[in-house]
Amino acid sequence: MLIDTHCHLVSNKLKDNLNQILQQAKDNGLEKIINIAYDPETIQLGLEQLHFSEMIYLTLGIQPHDAAKFTIPDAEIVRSHAKSNKRVVGIGEIGLDAYYTLSPMEKQIECFEYFLAMATELKLPVVVHVRETHSLVLDRIKQFLSKGLTGVIHCFTGTLTEAKEFLDCGFYLSFSGIVTFKNSTSLQEVAKIVPENKILIETDSPYLAPVPMRGKINEPGNLKYTCDFIANLRNISSQDLANLTKQNAETLFFRLKEKS
Repeated sequence: MLIDTHCHLVSNKLKDNLNQILQQAKDNGLEKIINIAYDPETIQLGLEQLHFSEMIYLTLGIQPHDAAKFTIPDAEIVRSHAKSNKRVVGIGEIGLDAYYTLSPMEKQIECFEYFLAMATELKLPVVVHVRETHSLVLDRIKQFLSKGLTGVIHCFTGTLTEAKEFLDCGFYLSFSGIVTFKNSTSLQEVAKIVPENKILIETDSPYLAPVPMRGKINEPGNLKYTCDFIANLRNISSQDLANLTKQNAETLFFRLKEKS
């Protein structure tokens, strides 16, 4: 069985079609879905969507694009729900993004560091967004390792060297449909060598649909294509990759195994 470790059921492209999306996910072998909230509005919606299906779990955070909206009261709402709701399995999406300039970098860093501290206090993993900010993100992760920080670099697209630096911090690497793209040869080489106990897979739906669904609105059910592709890269069966990534997801996001 598969676990989609990163999707956005809170997206306007998915939120009104959950029945069909979840049925398709079940039909394609998914057991659990981690729904990623990333701003005050999607945090509230994500909490409401937990009532829709027991398949759905949730992480809460403020993504770098929305860091300009960051306020301490909003962050404390995250803390409150993360402490009290066992289906909130992590803190995120958080991170740093220098590709877009939707929020000033100093505000992104303030927001990122606040949630890293929160995650260590709550002993929950973080879901980290990295775009053209590898060194900045790595430095801040290292600052919190002594406090027990754990987490995943979501939708990893970096180099082999960058992969090893995050792995040396004990972080997991998650691969999206990008790895199936024809021009992703360097990323495919990374996907081959990530230790089997540190690899995760995700859809990042509604974005980044894998081949053969590329260009369409992505859904959690498409995770099977990424699973099949990476399994082929690593010369193992799709079932074996599904099993090990499920085990990894339940190790990192340990609340996936707890009863709510």
